[in-house]
Amino acid sequence: MRSRSHLLPWLLIILISLLVVLFILRLQNRVQVLAVHPGPGEQVSSNGRFGVTFNQPMDALSVEVRFTIHPSLEGSLAWDGSTLWFTPLQQLDRSQVYQVTISAGAQSIDGRKLWKAITWQASVREPALLYLVLDSDGGDLFRFDFDTGQSASLTQSANAVIDFAPSPSGDLIAYTQRNAIGGYDLWLTDRDGVHPQMLLECDADRCSQPAWSVDEKWIAYDRESFQPGEKRYLPSRVWTLDTASGETAPLYQEPQAYGHSPSFSPDGERLAIYDTVNNAIRILELRTSQQSAISTVYPGVGDWSPDGEELIFVDLAAGILEPNVAIYIVNFAHQELLPAPGSVIHHMDFDPPQWSPDGEWIAYAARPVDSSVNKSIWVKNLTERDPLMLTDDPSATFVAYRWDPRGERLAFQRYPHSGSTSHASIWIWERSTGQTRLLIENGARPEWLP
Repeated sequence: MRSRSHLLPWLLIILISLLVVLFILRLQNRVQVLAVHPGPGEQVSSNGRFGVTFNQPMDALSVEVRFTIHPSLEGSLAWDGSTLWFTPLQQLDRSQVYQVTISAGAQSIDGRKLWKAITWQASVREPALLYLVLDSDGGDLFRFDFDTGQSASLTQSANAVIDFAPSPSGDLIAYTQRNAIGGYDLWLTDRDGVHPQMLLECDADRCSQPAWSVDEKWIAYDRESFQPGEKRYLPSRVWTLDTASGETAPLYQEPQAYGHSPSFSPDGERLAIYDTVNNAIRILELRTSQQSAISTVYPGVGDWSPDGEELIFVDLAAGILEPNVAIYIVNFAHQELLPAPGSVIHHMDFDPPQWSPDGEWIAYAARPVDSSVNKSIWVKNLTERDPLMLTDDPSATFVAYRWDPRGERLAFQRYPHSGSTSHASIWIWERSTGQTRLLIENGARPEWLP
């Protein structure tokens, strides 16, 4: 009896230890959420999406049927490994706070359950404006915040930044930076410029003009290959870069498939480049790999409609005595190419138009043909006939006009022709008031950061 009673406490200790181990193993194996996107305290852009990352592969349907967002939004659900992403079909409302919930009961592929609902909230941030402060050879990247009215430096490259492109979500920025041997490398940083990293080392080649895919998995870019024996650069070709693996390759395998200015459609269905061999806008259907071409003398791909179903661009139009320049729209669903409404204005020369995010307006630069007058910036409602001129200043050139993510403001660059200390400045036109104002005294090439 003594021996049995002496063993009883040890048996209890062993039993309790086993229960603790089983409990810990159960906790380790249960379905858990590792991260939500945006994270705590973070905001989402008006073009943003919401995501949740689990600690193990999930049964997709069991999670998707338990996904809700309030206020309700139409959108699509897609998986990237163990992360579920919800992409809204419309822009997010800055006045709203969105609440996302994954209800309890979602299961892993092994049948384990999420025992407690997961809920998080996110507000929508005000878009910022990216720009360069330039010297003769390049510049550095800055961000202007409308909430504070202040600018912040994002790169410290000693004026080696050549160009840049914000990602669709506004969380990342790709940029081109000149290296020590004269080539251009591709770099990546976050929207605060805190974690810059080289994305692609191009050595003596010149890699530039990065363009993001909608899902941010790919960047298309221009690449001029250096020929050391001849000490010259070949014409530009378009390459693609996998942002996760860093793998890069030419978009088209033909050695002389020269082109530039890649642009992904907003719906993620197409990639356009300008084909300099055939003088055409070359369209690649990303799902089917089918190709088409739109002949145009003017180099460039124009701009996509917000839904990605149409492309707007400039080209020559027939005239009685001489050709005119006109704005055209190609509709991919109906395979139609038509002049934009009211866009054939005789004896006017246009620069490529920019489509507003709501699809109602376009912005472009224009001047009379055979004139030394500088181009002025115009905006036009596509449902109305008469355009509106925003700038009328013969002493300056106006370029780089860009709509904000909601189409409420147009940013553009002004460069004066005279003065020993002349530098570019950035101006803003407010659609609601019709007023134009100076925003940044020393800045160039504005791009909106969602």
